Amino acid sequence: MPMNGDAGLWLRPFGADDLSILREWFRDRELSRRLSYPTDAWFAHIQGPKSQCWIVCQEDGQAIAAIQVDREDDGVGFIDLAVKPDLRGKGIGTASLRHFLQTEAPAFRVLSGSIEPDNRASIGCAQKAGFVVADALDDDGLLPVIWTRD
Repeated sequence: MPMNGDAGLWLRPFGADDLSILREWFRDRELSRRLSYPTDAWFAHIQGPKSQCWIVCQEDGQAIAAIQVDREDDGVGFIDLAVKPDLRGKGIGTASLRHFLQTEAPAFRVLSGSIEPDNRASIGCAQKAGFVVADALDDDGLLPVIWTRD
């Protein structure tokens, strides 16, 4: 069933107990092809002062997405989103990003992401959430998406 808005969603900091959940999601070929596997080194990275990860939960506490942002000193954040594989195509990514933008994004001046140009679902998700999609690929062959605080 498609998600309408972000009613009932909430964020919590990613914890050590969440590693097994996220690693289970990465058994999905599409997700593991698009993002890096959550290793112990990655977990240590998101515990540092320049990076943070949140679990997006439904009202019942079910983890439905994970959002990571690496922060620069100038208020620019680099964002990644992973949606629980069996929930893809239901508006979860868009609702999760919108909720994140309403609750956590005010701490950032700009949020930037990079999407592979063949990943139409993620490009559409970013657009629906309010990110502007660049007209050209970056030097790495990825499509930049940018959200700027008004």
